Amino acid sequence: MIEVCGQAETSDDAWKSAQKLLPDMVLLDLHLPGLISTFDLIKRLCSLRNAKVIIFASQGKASEVQDLLDAGACAYVLKEDAPALIRMTMLMVSRGSRNVISPSLPRHLTRLSHSERNLLRHVTARGGIAKAAERLSLTEEQLANELDQLTAKLELEDVDELVKWAKKHDF
Repeated sequence: MIEVCGQAETSDDAWKSAQKLLPDMVLLDLHLPGLISTFDLIKRLCSLRNAKVIIFASQGKASEVQDLLDAGACAYVLKEDAPALIRMTMLMVSRGSRNVISPSLPRHLTRLSHSERNLLRHVTARGGIAKAAERLSLTEEQLANELDQLTAKLELEDVDELVKWAKKHDF
């Protein structure tokens, strides 16, 4: 049974409430206003009796999903997901599941390492491949090898498709 024990309008209020209520689980709006960043709030919440955090987002920015999971969130669901799916996610998380993401998001997101996500961010930034290699302190050949490996891992056709995929998913 799920029981709502609190609600907050800002990240600061969420932290204060959580300290008093010590919830087992927190459904955290990704864009909750306040002085405490989402990443810091997740870390703080997880330190309270090991509260489990589920990110509740209006859109799925693939570029930040794994970063939020790495920060300590157990799941990432979308506000557009069916209520039954959100309840199922909460049940899974309450039973110990981690890295649960909305089925609306690409499944392989949780397979990308921090360095792979960072690489995608640099490749999609202004300046193209040559500039990305420079920013990453790699030779263009080293970057090309990294991109080839990532292209294969994501089962994409070529590096151009990888870059399009990364841009589509807001890297």
